[in-house]
Amino acid sequence: MIKISSIILLLTCINLRTAAQFDFEKQLNKPIYTADIIDPVYGILLYEPLNMFTRSDSSRMEGGYAINGWKEDHYSDGQLLHKGYYIEGQLKVYKNYYPNGNLERNFKSIDGFRSKAILYFENGNLKSEVLYTNDFALEWTDYYINGQIEFYENYHKNQCHHLDKISYYENGQIESELILENKKKYLYSYNEYHSNGSNKLKGNIKYDMGIFDYVKYGTWSSFDEQGNITNKENY
Repeated sequence: MIKISSIILLLTCINLRTAAQFDFEKQLNKPIYTADIIDPVYGILLYEPLNMFTRSDSSRMEGGYAINGWKEDHYSDGQLLHKGYYIEGQLKVYKNYYPNGNLERNFKSIDGFRSKAILYFENGNLKSEVLYTNDFALEWTDYYINGQIEFYENYHKNQCHHLDKISYYENGQIESELILENKKKYLYSYNEYHSNGSNKLKGNIKYDMGIFDYVKYGTWSSFDEQGNITNKENY
């Protein structure tokens, strides 16, 4: 699965907002919804510009007015596609569905500043879980279609650096991990692993608050699948 979570950090300290409104029905020319609207990677994206919690300034306008309350959309065969609660044209709570009736995503607000999105594969298996603080994805988990965790990251509440970040092979073996070792100095250990579980790359990283980025320090070692050191670099 293609990761989009890494770009969120770049948007955190930059307040970019673009005002936009559209007449939902007019823009889409009174569409007949089919499975073609489903992106093979990201799912049903049609309603994401209307999400009031995720930096979206678009509003759903119908008949010249921003809609309020519950609204449903359906596929051409009558199957439910979307059900959401709108406030001044923006979504607060909503669910989208695949043509087979399975849930595609469930987005809901937890309180005034926290919200959560849960996404599913078309077969019903869990795809992603994202916990937002305001419009920032503070905690993110992606899954393979077989149910194994593919990726997990958890940010500090300052929204600039990770508490931990781990990716996995489809068999459940850890592929890479970034673990916070010293909270005060923002020091991390970093490891990459071969698919057999042996270490591939090992080193240390520091988050530099001056440049809002991670930098390597100390000795970094590379290993072959038998555990033999193949290269060393000092930073």
